[in-house]
Amino acid sequence: MTKTLLILAHPHLQKSIRNKLIAEELATENNLEIRDLTALYPTYNINVAEEQKKLVEADVIVFQYPLYWYNVPPILKLWIDEVFTYGFAFGKGNYQLEGKKIVVSCTIGSNEDIYPAEKLEKIFFPLQGLANYCKMDYLAEIVSFGEVYVPGESKTGLENSAKKHAEKLRHFLRSVT
Repeated sequence: MTKTLLILAHPHLQKSIRNKLIAEELATENNLEIRDLTALYPTYNINVAEEQKKLVEADVIVFQYPLYWYNVPPILKLWIDEVFTYGFAFGKGNYQLEGKKIVVSCTIGSNEDIYPAEKLEKIFFPLQGLANYCKMDYLAEIVSFGEVYVPGESKTGLENSAKKHAEKLRHFLRSVT
């Protein structure tokens, strides 16, 4: 049975609506483990051996995060830098993640028209490059756009958007496993 590892990177998950709800919706999936990086490493002291072990055990790796200034949140960048090391993920013929599948699941607060396809290609290029360099299979991006919470306003739109995003991700993961 295929095992999926969801790497959740949100610096303020308890204040989040979409990323928190997406994670909650997917938590019910069989053979899916969620690693909330901010909860696990509030001081940014990554347990590299544990994270590498989790990656080796997984067949599919999902990066779940909100877009931060055209990039991943700082905890995810640090996690990648420290976990995807020479001799583990690449180098000297030692590609322990070779053949594993990567899916990017990203929420973006701006409207979709601000992010044409060529801009999204540039945004996701670093994760595509990571997969390629480590001989992994980059499968797709699941992206939702255009909603941020304004205090005092209804959360219904954000909640609906999150549920649609989670269902799209769930359906995609089931199709590749």
